Amino acid sequence: MEASSLADLHAYVDDCLEPGEREAFETRMAQDPALARRAALLRAQNGAIRAAFDGEGARAFSIAAPRHSDVLIKSRRAAAAGGGPSGDLPMRSATPIAAAVSQSPAGAGAASGFRPSLAWRLGLAALSLGLASLWTPAATVVPARELAEAGVEAFRAFARPDVAPVELATADTAESEAWLRSRLMRPVAIPATPSSVRLTGARIAPYPGASAAFLVYQLQEKPLGLLIRSLDAPAPLAPRLIAADSGTAAVWTRRGEGFALIGDLDPSSLLKIATAFFVAPAETAQAAPSTLR
Repeated sequence: MEASSLADLHAYVDDCLEPGEREAFETRMAQDPALARRAALLRAQNGAIRAAFDGEGARAFSIAAPRHSDVLIKSRRAAAAGGGPSGDLPMRSATPIAAAVSQSPAGAGAASGFRPSLAWRLGLAALSLGLASLWTPAATVVPARELAEAGVEAFRAFARPDVAPVELATADTAESEAWLRSRLMRPVAIPATPSSVRLTGARIAPYPGASAAFLVYQLQEKPLGLLIRSLDAPAPLAPRLIAADSGTAAVWTRRGEGFALIGDLDPSSLLKIATAFFVAPAETAQAAPSTLR
């Protein structure tokens, strides 16, 4: 990111932009999701630091990064007043910890009494920043195309006449969940099965970064594959068709999981079955639309 853009980002997070500049920056964020995520993360970090340095500390320590325009104005003013070159101007630290050290109002005599409290607060701030980085909004982005591609590849690999499609042959959803949980080391919530399809078993499928659950169903002797991958608390997303490199999958999210349904069906029928899975109650099956073939 360019220096000017980075300065604008910090100025936006610190509410230092003029109304027109702020509106222009928010327009940029609407067109750049990565920039919007970075702004949200910086806001979370600032909030964590301000919470750690509460009371007088929060007012004494600046956490704002200097904008390039502010530095230029100060340089010109210093030169006009007979000061040294702009390179000699004291720069305000961009880091809150450095700012705390350089701008502390406490004298040398009071420093020894203040250090234990400061160390505790700095530790709390570091912990808060760590938690903020773990829960950045970027983790909640639904990898729809990634789900579709992994589901299509698993279906092509396992739904072939010469390959056993399942590792566990069962029509019982609870048995499949327990089997998958013991191998993936995380809970797997299989949606209720629409009455027009039949569960035939489960297996483990490859997925970028970690394995995924893969369920195999039968629809009038035609196989269906359902890939299930745990995600970081995504918002519910209704089924939609995603074109992968070698096929099409119906992708949706529900209850912290991402799903990709694949089968040798026309796209309309595939989407209808995915919708039946999506709206089915958690404990009882719901019939798929009668128009499915």
